[in-house]
Amino acid sequence: MCVKVYYIEDNVFHQEEFRKQYNRSANLAAISLTIPLPSQLEKFYADLDFMPIQDSDIFIVDIELNRFHSGIDFSKKIRQRNHSCYILFLTNDTTKGMEIINQNIRADKYYSKKDIMEAVNGLEELLFNHSNLQQGQSKLIKIESLSKIYLIDPKEVNYLSKITGSRSTIEFFCQTEFFLIHGKIEELKQTFQNFHFFNDLKSYSINPANIKLVDKKNNEIVFKNDDTLILSRRSIKKLVDFMEHLKNENHLVH
Repeated sequence: MCVKVYYIEDNVFHQEEFRKQYNRSANLAAISLTIPLPSQLEKFYADLDFMPIQDSDIFIVDIELNRFHSGIDFSKKIRQRNHSCYILFLTNDTTKGMEIINQNIRADKYYSKKDIMEAVNGLEELLFNHSNLQQGQSKLIKIESLSKIYLIDPKEVNYLSKITGSRSTIEFFCQTEFFLIHGKIEELKQTFQNFHFFNDLKSYSINPANIKLVDKKNNEIVFKNDDTLILSRRSIKKLVDFMEHLKNENHLVH
């Protein structure tokens, strides 16, 4: 699952200033940024009820939205949908902090709207210099591919698959999305090995933690989001043995 950044703001000037500063960063420019138009904010608020929100997603919210729903309303709904995603607040009113604490929103950071660049720098610090990205302790994995940078939450990945006939194209099958990355499966296996992925098959790297069912009769793996993967009987046995080993080592929890 690739990180997504959302900027919730109803002032067009601030929207464009944020977008300009965001795109000046080579690191951030490669990461998906969504800025709903002011006229679409209420629709975006309603869409939050159905939108998949991952732990690694980041919402930058203007507290003082001049709309039917305030920035606090947006943030409450976001936090209800996901308890672990990042919420960064922009505000000119420092007294809002206690109200937010009382709403149990658990904001990760507050920035002044008078200094958009500070918020952009803070976002870059969060994504690229945070201890989350340190090898072996990470919540996110940083993968550089061609001109793009991918920040991936390994627990959202069901499996990686090498495309037959291609030496350097990898398919990522995740809980809520599918995408392609230019890379070598051998190198990616080493990266995901730290997260207890099953790497004994030539063309796959599989996340056992996301497996809901192993159907030995049909040689089928069923993941928590009901996606399936067909493997040979021999491969199924190897995977099951690996999962048993993880359970014994207390690395696999369902």
